[in-house]
Amino acid sequence: MDIDLAEIEKSLIVVYQKNLSFLKENFFDIFQEVEQFSKDISDNKIKEKYSLELRDSYFDILNLENNGYYYAANSYIDAEERAKYVDFTANSSLDLLRKDGISHKLSMPYGLGEVLPVVDFINEKVDLENVEFQKIMKFAYIGVGLGYHIQEIEKKIQSYTTLIIEPELEIFRLSLFTMDYSIFEEGNRTLFLSVSDDTMEREQVFSGFYHCHSYMNYNIKHYTLLQNLDYIKTQLVEFCENNYAGAFPYSAIIENVKRTVSFIRSKDRFLVVHDIHKKDIFESKEILLVSAGPSVDTYIELIRKYQDKYIIACVDVIVRKLEKYNIVPDVIFSIDPSHLCADFLTTEDPEYLNNSVIILLSQQHPDVMDVLRERKLHYYVSQFTTINKDIGCLGSVPNVGTFSFHVMAHLGGKKLFTIGNDAAFNQETGARYSSDSAYMQTEVLEIENKREDIISREDILEVKGNLRDTVKTNRSLISFRKNYDVIIENMKPYLKYEAYNLSDGVYIDGLKPMTEDEFIELSEKLDSKGIDLISNFDNISKVLETDCYKKDIKILTSIIQRAKKFQKQKITSRDDFLTKKLDLMIWILEKSKELSINVFGQIFLDYTHLVDSYINFTINLTQRELHSNENLSLLKDYWAKGLIAVFRDMKNAVSER
Repeated sequence: MDIDLAEIEKSLIVVYQKNLSFLKENFFDIFQEVEQFSKDISDNKIKEKYSLELRDSYFDILNLENNGYYYAANSYIDAEERAKYVDFTANSSLDLLRKDGISHKLSMPYGLGEVLPVVDFINEKVDLENVEFQKIMKFAYIGVGLGYHIQEIEKKIQSYTTLIIEPELEIFRLSLFTMDYSIFEEGNRTLFLSVSDDTMEREQVFSGFYHCHSYMNYNIKHYTLLQNLDYIKTQLVEFCENNYAGAFPYSAIIENVKRTVSFIRSKDRFLVVHDIHKKDIFESKEILLVSAGPSVDTYIELIRKYQDKYIIACVDVIVRKLEKYNIVPDVIFSIDPSHLCADFLTTEDPEYLNNSVIILLSQQHPDVMDVLRERKLHYYVSQFTTINKDIGCLGSVPNVGTFSFHVMAHLGGKKLFTIGNDAAFNQETGARYSSDSAYMQTEVLEIENKREDIISREDILEVKGNLRDTVKTNRSLISFRKNYDVIIENMKPYLKYEAYNLSDGVYIDGLKPMTEDEFIELSEKLDSKGIDLISNFDNISKVLETDCYKKDIKILTSIIQRAKKFQKQKITSRDDFLTKKLDLMIWILEKSKELSINVFGQIFLDYTHLVDSYINFTINLTQRELHSNENLSLLKDYWAKGLIAVFRDMKNAVSER
């Protein structure tokens, strides 16, 4: 058969131009990268590494550096073969609904009791060993090649929300000649693209994909084109683990609102963000941030020796160790809502912290406040989220170590030195914390081979070290580094400071490694700090006016009554259930905009995203008789009861006692 090369070339250009127009309209940053790359090639600024080659009636990618072919086979047949292994089951997917490791039934974290009836319904009625979906709602393609396998899979799947990842810009550019990307945004479909991104940029795309229609986050199908791209799948697994909707229960957030309102009514002093940015409360002194990682043991004597030269800021869990070594911290951070923080701050000497400043998040447990108030210590409260709009909010970070860095930089710290933010074990003993700290835990250091599609926080990893080439850590600990990455990136545009890391743990981008000898040499040159922090903190804080939240109570009551009416409605079909539920949700969202406490609207979204991921999982299954009117009525009842309970808790959080 004769091949009309001119016609083929013309067809390729048509597809390419269509894709460029699509990128320009929908992914402008990627469009610019492609255009710049093309210009650099034509200007001979860079050499092409790959070329598109026609071989025996099919296209392949030739590597110009080694003359090897990307497919080395008929790319069309290859795509058809790959598509055969993709189906509507839970195979080759990330199962985002948590399961018990023993029973393999669905399980629910503590504090999410309103969702439990739906979970119990699934465990009783769904065959979890033979899951098959009517539709694939989310699909992730890792590796593009020429895109033929994506086209073949899409003919079968037609996923509602699609993520396509290609780490090489040049490969992606070639795929623009052979694959029509615009099909992924036809109708109500949504496409997310990650092209030549670094880890943080890729995570931002993950975030958009994950949080788009997050009520569908029960299963993500995926296909990895090449084995050497498995690391990207691992990153996606880690992202899903760190962003699981049940990780921060809405019930705990409601409780924290209640505690914040209690702080306001108790006339405690709140930090005023607007004043913080106007005043140099640290008077340009060097700051030593002490967390609870195992590296503290190496430096404890040096901290004692040089404590008069630094403003010593520390996390609550290390306070009793510092007391043992006669080190008096200037600033202490305590943010965990647990009652255990009361023990962390209960020192042997009742007067040990008399001249220290204690910074709390407004979610602190009453037991902690009993200790601070009984000992008449100097504490200042930062809103865990915006409850009172007049004073601003410094935000909230999941762990106290990164929160202390975040706040000290916001408070005006210009030179920050961190110790104990290891995000790794002690490399010899496996200890996660410094000895003598108020909390202890030890890990086994062997690296085990586990399935990458199983989400586990205990997997042992080897990563780049701060003071050595590599260190061992796990997914749980490495999340501390991710917290640092996020806050450092967020602070770059508007905060100027120098930050150094003395810890023998993971390398953290944005913190310059500093050795023990370098620390000693610097410390010998410093003058005594000589500073009255309590007076300075009084100048950036104030007592708030008590707010009774009467309007909020009225709105919350109306939402509860509307949900009770929905609970009594009859359901005639699956579509009827979804339509009536959506109508109620839209009405609640509009009413939530009238609330003075913005977080209540977000709690509603968080709750519905979580519970709806279980409901949508059930509704999307092909299992016979699962969608009977009786079962749909049960799901409606469970959903409404949970909604009523959540809004009732919100109402109680702001009601006068």
